[in-house]
Amino acid sequence: MYSLLQLSDTHIQEPGRSLKTGVVGADALVSSIEKAQRVQSSFDAILISGDLVDSGGEAQYQELLTVLEHSSIEAPVFLCLGNHDARTPFRRVFSSWLQGSGLSDLHSHFLQYTAALFRDNGQTVRMVVMDTLEPGHEEGRLCAERIGWLNAVIKRYPADRLLLVMHHLPFLTGSALFDSMVLQERDALRECLRGHSNIERVVCGHFHRACVADPSGIPVVVCPSTAHAYPLQYQGGAKEPLVIDEPAGFAIHRFIHESESAGGWTSHFVFQAST
Repeated sequence: MYSLLQLSDTHIQEPGRSLKTGVVGADALVSSIEKAQRVQSSFDAILISGDLVDSGGEAQYQELLTVLEHSSIEAPVFLCLGNHDARTPFRRVFSSWLQGSGLSDLHSHFLQYTAALFRDNGQTVRMVVMDTLEPGHEEGRLCAERIGWLNAVIKRYPADRLLLVMHHLPFLTGSALFDSMVLQERDALRECLRGHSNIERVVCGHFHRACVADPSGIPVVVCPSTAHAYPLQYQGGAKEPLVIDEPAGFAIHRFIHESESAGGWTSHFVFQAST
């Protein structure tokens, strides 16, 4: 069994600062990692699927790096950018990670890459991380260059079993606020993925809620935020409460080998105790 711990929307701020919900992002991330280790003693990898920090500041990325360096989970860490992130400060702080984390096919500008996770029945199970960040915009974008990169990667690894990662959702949820901030090029993505049976799952963040869909016949699993949840019908109005009685959480994706002809991903949502 291979286990991938997915954390998302960590919204790390500078030391000593908290989010407008009152949550300290770094503390919430540490708490999530500790809870994950109580659920399961070890993991093969950690994925943080975007909105790593709250406003793209270099000091915020340094705080995230400090948390990860002091984490008691000894596993490779894979990172994905979201709409609250910024590429240049991220690259400055995580330059060593970019050079030494076993990443392949790394794009020169966008944070897009692949990573071979493990082998099952002679096939490589490979993570493909997309960059849907569009600076100055809340919605996700996959321009022609990014889609072209993805198309080339899919063709490069026709025999691999692919796990696609992105921050923004490639489908509508029914939430007025978040449906204005989903991936804009959903049709182009579906066209790119169509007919490729080796793309087994898409995992996202952004929604701050657990959610599952299959808009193109491929399961899409959305991880909750480690910081806080938004109401399901959240409209984004000034008088609406941000703090609700639903807990923050994370996801654990297990690839379970059943037999020589069967094996695949099972996703579990884990939540913190409500306060």
